[in-house]
Amino acid sequence: MRPGQTPSYLYRLRMPQAVSPLRWLIRRSFAFLPLVGLSGCGDSTPPPQTADDQPRTERESSGGPSVSSEIGGLDEDKVNKTFESSLSGLQRCLQQGASRVEFLGGSVSFFVKIDLEGKVDGAYLEKSTLGDRDTEKCMLGALRSKKWPKPVGGEHGLARKSFDFDPPNDVRAPAEYDSDHLNKGLEKISGKLGSCKSAKGQYEATIYVATDGSVLSAGVTPPSEDGEGGVDCLVSTLKDASFPSPGSWPAKVTFAL
Repeated sequence: MRPGQTPSYLYRLRMPQAVSPLRWLIRRSFAFLPLVGLSGCGDSTPPPQTADDQPRTERESSGGPSVSSEIGGLDEDKVNKTFESSLSGLQRCLQQGASRVEFLGGSVSFFVKIDLEGKVDGAYLEKSTLGDRDTEKCMLGALRSKKWPKPVGGEHGLARKSFDFDPPNDVRAPAEYDSDHLNKGLEKISGKLGSCKSAKGQYEATIYVATDGSVLSAGVTPPSEDGEGGVDCLVSTLKDASFPSPGSWPAKVTFAL
């Protein structure tokens, strides 16, 4: 070794094989490729599925209610056309009722449940101030006889419509009935009325009281479809009741039961 020359063993310690920074990075990158391949491209066989992993159909559930909808949609234009086509039948019902109660008239709100065949599966009056059960039944029958649009996306479709009917006869309107007179008459039959009700909630009644205090006609609307079964009983009880005379002209009153 000549003077001033660095010992070879020191050179090897300080200076290993020269590698450029870029080549060193490439080597490091390739060194990790096998690991990436193992984590992303390993065994392609998926783990066995459990019952919780299985996809569910619309009808299947885990013990809860069915996913399938009970209430579907209805074509609004077709529903309105069906109601409009029912008007002639509804008017005939009113005319028949007016032959018994000459000043018969009022507002009516129909609720109709339609099945997948376009037939009425249930119908009742949500509101009515007609005050005549026979006329109201006749009107519901007119709606049941119609072919309705079929519901989409559910087993039933719901349709609602309100009408106002003026008395077909040119006659003086019934008088207003005094609330004290009404309460006196209802007190006598409150027990019978309670036993008629087939559903919870508020029923509403409309009656015509003759000059002698007898009931010329009565109509009742239930709080829901479930209450329709008690309506005839309520109407019958009201028609058998006796109220104080309204005076020299029959009266009409609508009230909650």
